Formats: sequence, C-alpha cells, structure tokens
Amino acid sequence: MSALLKQQVDALLQRNLAARNQLIGTDYMPDLSPDTLQAGPQGFGEGLANVFGLYDAQPKLESILKEREGRASQYTRALKDLEEATKAQTKAEAKTERADLKAEEALDNTGVINREIEINERLGDIRSRLQKEASQLALDQSVQQTQALFPYLDEAGRRGTERALDASQRFRAFKEQLPSSIQAIMASKQQQMQAASNAFATEAQAIANQQQAATGFAQLGTGRYAGRRIA
Repeated sequence: MSALLKQQVDALLQRNLAARNQLIGTDYMPDLSPDTLQAGPQGFGEGLANVFGLYDAQPKLESILKEREGRASQYTRALKDLEEATKAQTKAEAKTERADLKAEEALDNTGVINREIEINERLGDIRSRLQKEASQLALDQSVQQTQALFPYLDEAGRRGTERALDASQRFRAFKEQLPSSIQAIMASKQQQMQAASNAFATEAQAIANQQQAATGFAQLGTGRYAGRRIA
C-alpha cells in the first residue's frame, strides 16, 4: 500500500512541477511555495519506509499526497484560467488583425479611387490640350491654304476683269461700227429695258407698302378686339 502511495506522490509531484513551469511568469501563478519534498529513491517517503517501516511511513505519504493533490487542483484551475485568457487574447488579436486588414483594404481602395480620379483628370487635361492644338493646327492650315491660293485667286480676278474690259471695249467698237438707225434702236431698247426695270421696282415697292399697311391694320384690329387701347 505504501509503495502505491509513493508512486501516486511521485506522479503528482511531476505533474505539479510541469504545471508550475507553465505558470511561471504569468499572472495566473498560484501563491504556492515550491514543493521541496521528493518521494523518489532519496526522497522523504523512502526514508520513512527504511527507518520506521511501511506502516509508519504510510500516514506521512498520505499527508504528502493530500497536500500535492491540493496543489494539483490549484495548478489545474490556474492552467484553465490561463488557457481561457490565452484564447480570449488570441481572439482579440485576431479581431484587431482583421480590423487592421480591413482598414488597410479601405485605405488601398481609397488610394485606387484617388489614383483613378487623378488619371481621369490628367486624361481630361490631355484631351483638352489636344483639342486646342488640333484647332490651332486646323486654323494654321486654313491660313496657309488661303495664302497659297491667294495668288491664284488674284490672277483669276485679274483675268476676269481683263476679259470683262476687253468685252466692253469690243462691244463699244462694234456699236460704233453700226449704222445710226441701229444704234438708235438699241438705245431705245435699252431705255425700254431700264423703264421696265424701274416699273417693276415701283410695283414691288407698292406691294410691300400694301403688305405693311395690311399687317399694321391687322395688328390694330387685334388690339381692339383684345380690349387693349392703342395709343
């Protein structure tokens, strides 16, 4: 019986030492003095068995076993509290890490959006500058084309003027070569054409005056029917 108690005492000692090593340096270490009693070959229990016999050593072994069982209970509770605190701390750290990751992702997204806005603004500036440059280039090309065509246009106008002058001179010479009767007929026809043109202009002016008078009369009548007083 004493040998079995001795084994239990030794096992509890090893268990308590292992638990104590895990709890040292933490806030959950029980306020217990180190267990100095050893139950091995040189231990206290073995000495009692050799000196006083197994029967005398058994009560002392039972007392040591009870004391170590109490220590083991306190160490077990402390280890459980340490485990729960470690789990809670791990969860808190994981939560903080997730929050940091989300913050970093949000910051990254904000940076991406800002970069896209900056790129769009730069592209807008580039498009505006290109449009201005294209407009100026088109204007410069138009001026250059006009400057290039001006000599040809000037030459064409000069030639047209010369042709008209030459035709007028040739007609005058032709007219002077005609008999006086034909000249008179042509002069008369020219006067008739001028008179007809003047008559047409007079008639057109008369029609315009009538139209204006009719429009004024209609406006006057509309004002009266609408109850307005025409000054």
